[in-house]
Amino acid sequence: MAVPSFDHVLTSKRRRDIAHDVLPTNDPFCSLHARINPFRTAHCKAETALAERNIIPRASPDTLRPIFERFASKQGADGKKYMTSEDFIRKYLGLFTEENYNRESVRMLASAADTTKDGDISFEEFCAFEALLCSPDALYLTAFEIFDRNASDSITCDEFEAVIRHTQPLYDMDFDFNSEFIKKYFGADKKRSINYQAFTQLLHDFYEEQGMQAFKKYDKKGDGAITSMDFRHIMTTVKSHLLTDFVRDNLIAVSGGGASGHKFPDLREGKVTFPYYAAFNSLLAKMELIKRIYLSYSRGNMELEMTKGDFLQATQSYAQITPYEVEILFHLCELAHPGKKTLSLKDIILIDPERLKRVSYVDRLINVKAVASKEERGVGTAVLESAYRFLLGAIAGACGATAVYPIDLV
Repeated sequence: MAVPSFDHVLTSKRRRDIAHDVLPTNDPFCSLHARINPFRTAHCKAETALAERNIIPRASPDTLRPIFERFASKQGADGKKYMTSEDFIRKYLGLFTEENYNRESVRMLASAADTTKDGDISFEEFCAFEALLCSPDALYLTAFEIFDRNASDSITCDEFEAVIRHTQPLYDMDFDFNSEFIKKYFGADKKRSINYQAFTQLLHDFYEEQGMQAFKKYDKKGDGAITSMDFRHIMTTVKSHLLTDFVRDNLIAVSGGGASGHKFPDLREGKVTFPYYAAFNSLLAKMELIKRIYLSYSRGNMELEMTKGDFLQATQSYAQITPYEVEILFHLCELAHPGKKTLSLKDIILIDPERLKRVSYVDRLINVKAVASKEERGVGTAVLESAYRFLLGAIAGACGATAVYPIDLV
């Protein structure tokens, strides 16, 4: 039985194309290729962030209907049932369950599925949201729907500011929305609207810009240096999505503000210079590449310990990794094992924020079949509701896009 399409409720061409991106499982060309190809293909079963993703199948409307009916509480004038924002976020996804919840945050999150932005979610919109979750860029698409407050398929500066001010980093550290950074995206008068592609880049760059503004705020003398305590405050607020527990606990030590701090030529006592700040953040953002270089060099030996010289030699083909970043990397590693200046896979795991690994979990959660009853669930397996709960839960406080960076609505 063919799966009915609900493409007419999608608000962008990108979303209308989602259903057509998924090939049927009985594709004859795949089987034909396997027969005529004389070479065997090697497959790596290791679960890494670089592993090949499986195509996510669509759930049928017949399967989604009872799930929708169970949580939809509003009867429309047309006789159809609708989900309210509270139905979708609080009852269905299990978010904001406390009695004094933030109603505006609930409304914002629910708008990810409410494509018409009328406050109610129809069954067609519910199915369209399931289609969105099957897209490889589901996290960014979901964020775009939240920021697109009037279903115009574009985002204005006012819309972006209104939503982003509800996120935790903006509560902890203000942002100058009259900055040159914002004007480059929205124009000098901030009247320009941006499309989905521009929005994804804006979201990617926004917290980098906020980090730069935060450094400037604490650099009161304008000499390109802040205190170690200010450095820690910036990292635990604006840059918290880049921190593991190990890095968070050693921010003062690694920046030279403690007895175990490492001294750099441009790092004065108790001070963090801008070059160090930039290199430190750049290093954390490149940890997936650091891991890739290590795995390539170790050739399967997961216990190998690399010296700084070994690693610098291995990074000669990667101009994006600077010697300063390598210096900071090995100082972080030494904090894990004092007196031993080597890099191992265990050290990388301690430092790696695992942003890409978290994104791979989205696939595992979304790539499940909805079931009619809880008894049909396998051990350790979530149903389709869990995929939704994870996705919006990520946007509500667990993700950073994720792949998207922190969109922690409060």
